[in-house]
Amino acid sequence: MCGIVGYIGNKSVNSVLIVGLIRLEYRGYDSAGIAVIDNGELEVRKEKGKIKNLENLLKIQPVEGNIGIGHTRWATHGEPSKLNAHPHIDCNQKIAICHNGIIENHLHIRTELIKKGHLFRTETDTEAIVHLLEQEMKRKNTKLLKDVIPSVIEQIEGKYAIVILSEYEPDKIYFMKDGSPLLYGKNTEESYLASDIVAIVPQAKEYYVFKDKEWGWITKKEIYVFNRNNEPVTIELEKVKLQAIHLDKGNYEHYMLKEIYEQPDIFRKIIEARTGEKGKVRFDEMKLSNDILGRITRILITSAGTSWHAGLVGKLYLEQFARVATEVDLSSEFRYRNPIAEGDTLVIAISQSGETADTLAGIHEAKARFCKVLSFVNRTESTIARESDAYIDLMAGPEIGVASTKAYTSELIHLLYFALYLSGIKWLTPREEREEIFNEIRKLPAKMEYILNKADQIKEWAKRFKDSKDFIFLGRQYNHPTALEGALKLKEISYIHASGYAGGEFKHGPIALIDETVPVVCIAPKTSVYEKMVSNIQEVKARKGKILAIVTEGDDQIPEIADYVFEIPYVPDYLTPILTVIPLQLLAYYTALERNCEPDQPRNLAKSVTVE
Repeated sequence: MCGIVGYIGNKSVNSVLIVGLIRLEYRGYDSAGIAVIDNGELEVRKEKGKIKNLENLLKIQPVEGNIGIGHTRWATHGEPSKLNAHPHIDCNQKIAICHNGIIENHLHIRTELIKKGHLFRTETDTEAIVHLLEQEMKRKNTKLLKDVIPSVIEQIEGKYAIVILSEYEPDKIYFMKDGSPLLYGKNTEESYLASDIVAIVPQAKEYYVFKDKEWGWITKKEIYVFNRNNEPVTIELEKVKLQAIHLDKGNYEHYMLKEIYEQPDIFRKIIEARTGEKGKVRFDEMKLSNDILGRITRILITSAGTSWHAGLVGKLYLEQFARVATEVDLSSEFRYRNPIAEGDTLVIAISQSGETADTLAGIHEAKARFCKVLSFVNRTESTIARESDAYIDLMAGPEIGVASTKAYTSELIHLLYFALYLSGIKWLTPREEREEIFNEIRKLPAKMEYILNKADQIKEWAKRFKDSKDFIFLGRQYNHPTALEGALKLKEISYIHASGYAGGEFKHGPIALIDETVPVVCIAPKTSVYEKMVSNIQEVKARKGKILAIVTEGDDQIPEIADYVFEIPYVPDYLTPILTVIPLQLLAYYTALERNCEPDQPRNLAKSVTVE
């Protein structure tokens, strides 16, 4: 988690860092801070809470300069506080660092440095690094960071992206990277460092994503990079394609609402890119041959959070259309369970950010077992994309809201396309059948818009049930994952306890929770399990639960027994989770507003989970 930004150029560093940190606030907002070289001296300003608190502090205690580093924090070691906020400084207050990641041996380093007279001010693991830099400079009798960084890298254990500002070298920003994301951005006489490219758009025109164990420094015009063997690295810059307009909320109050409403247009773009002629699916960026894919006998999907829910739907797609046995694992469990995987097993990793630490660890586990890894990512420059054998671009565009919406539906449609792609390779789904499926997919954007145009119905649900203590979500088959996702969204941003269950499991315990105060969201479109869901709804009704039903247009059975009904257009079974989740996204959003919660920045969460 955590967001890092660094700048050296001709602009006022104060404003550049603040803008960058605001763009990175989705990565954490427990505290924020900056360090600047102001008239030759290192100045640090930091504050607990969101970046607006730091902005207010800077009005009272301003700093000036053209070089600096900044940080927005998601707390791991040490409670959220002004003291624990980054940047952290050495004993002599000459060096400041910002860090994203975890230093696993920080307690050992701290203990040894305290013995040598170092004064630690915070509870963080990060502070150990800046004191270690100071100690190595003292030991080697140098004030140049390049002389000590290699030895510091050898002594620290863990995952990190680190930027360093030193009063001794006021024209350079140093960096170290291993495991956590960090990139370099360049413009004319300006250089940037950042955790994510969104922090440096539109200023940076070219960029480079650092590889693990790379370190070095930037100046106003140049960059110097070294590898783990301390050998110089020649880098190739890529053009920045992302535009500032993609990061703007437009006329929407929150990014989450904007991203919910972007889904129809995103689907139009995906459909145009992926749907080929004669029933073929196009994945131009995927570098796995048909020969390799044709030999796949088993698939393991590894993912976390919302992407795990997408993986559960993907399992159904892959087994129904491609007839490949598929398992779905939480990334945080996959690497520790000693999975059985051989050469003909394909591992699919799903991650919006492409930086999810648990999923990345699962990729390493899979590759150690000589499995091919295909990642579904929304950031093609990400670590997961680079370290996989191939990737598929989710094409959802930047997702800023912490609670994922458009990335989830993009994952669903791409998993369906991939299942159809495999079925074509294996000659399982006739061309005519695939073209019929494509025709149904082409209708989705208009059907999504139809649902969004009825958002006022969901607003009324939110007003009615905003004070509920518990919610239950029920679904079956393709919509069991939808129930899980609906419950997660509501928990994430409204802080109402919610649980999602498979309808068939309802009688095996969860039904004990039902009384007249508990709203039960029943996802019951017209599918092959419709009658089973009707039975579940009858069970809720008999126990006086409040029934909020998502049904197919024209349903004349469930509206007779449900308390509230929201209709979606008809689609085949396999497409229902793409539509049924949209009213649940809206329900979470509007409930959060009714409860005065911040939808884009829910407490304790960060968008990109880059630590285990």
